[in-house]
Amino acid sequence: MKTFTDTEGRHWNLKGSLGAFERVKTSCDVDLLDLPTTQECLKKISDVFTLGKVLYVMCEDQAEARGVTPEQFADGFNADVLHEASESLIEEVIFFCRKDLRPALEMAFAKAKAADRKAAETMRTRIHSLEREMDAAMESLLTSTDSATSLPASSESTPANGRSAASSGRPRAPKKSGGTIRAAS
Repeated sequence: MKTFTDTEGRHWNLKGSLGAFERVKTSCDVDLLDLPTTQECLKKISDVFTLGKVLYVMCEDQAEARGVTPEQFADGFNADVLHEASESLIEEVIFFCRKDLRPALEMAFAKAKAADRKAAETMRTRIHSLEREMDAAMESLLTSTDSATSLPASSESTPANGRSAASSGRPRAPKKSGGTIRAAS
């Protein structure tokens, strides 16, 4: 028997039995024991609403004994509880299967869990990499903004006589504008 704990701290037991799996099949149209359609079954219970219904049917006797309505049962779930409960459900289904099939099913489930962990680790690594890139970009932006704002003001860089230090002091050549020549002032 596998268990999970909801967000309200209530412990729920998942006991795989022919009766429990039949109730799930009748109520939820999910055949947890039909191995040729295992992929279809997993696809169905990957829908969180279907999974919630399956879990409720598996725990219905306990819920009724505690006075927990289906809505209250559903309110006791978040993503972490759903994940824990779905793993418990799959493990209970595997345990219910014939002894000669269990090792292969356990290995397949272990491989699927390892793939999930690998995907999560890849995502964490990528997020950390993006975070470092964003920090570097922000630092670069702040540094370039700081240097641009730390330049002396225009009046500070131009002496009172109107000529900057880089100026030769010679008058500028006249500018052409629209065919007429203007004298530099």
